[in-house]
Amino acid sequence: MPSIRDRVRVIPAAELASMERTADAAIEEMRNAYRAAGRESVDRLQRLVQSQDAAENPHDEIYRLAHDLKGQGATFGQELVTVIAASLCKLIRAGNKVNGADFAKRAVAHCEAIRVVLDKDIRGMGGDHGTALLKVLAITHSS
Repeated sequence: MPSIRDRVRVIPAAELASMERTADAAIEEMRNAYRAAGRESVDRLQRLVQSQDAAENPHDEIYRLAHDLKGQGATFGQELVTVIAASLCKLIRAGNKVNGADFAKRAVAHCEAIRVVLDKDIRGMGGDHGTALLKVLAITHSS
């Protein structure tokens, strides 16, 4: 009976390289789709936060959108999105309800920062630019 090693064919280097290019292209396509969906989520989140009508400002949806952004950032190499969205989740949880000028101002600043990271495709923690964004938002983060 042949061993597993005997049954597995050797893949030529050119074929492996082709497979790698195909996988890289698929990952980049998914990253682009993630960034587009993330921008839509941030836009919706910002509209909800800025809404003056309590019926149009549902706490649960605001939290869900922020939490989704938090979970997706690191998956696509944008840990800075995860850190900023985690801070936004804390901000949302800190209040009894989502309203007030201070909350809206801080939440919108978080949304704008996330939008910058997505638009500029800032990867990882963003180096000096990421540090500056976190400082502006008063977010402390340890690597």
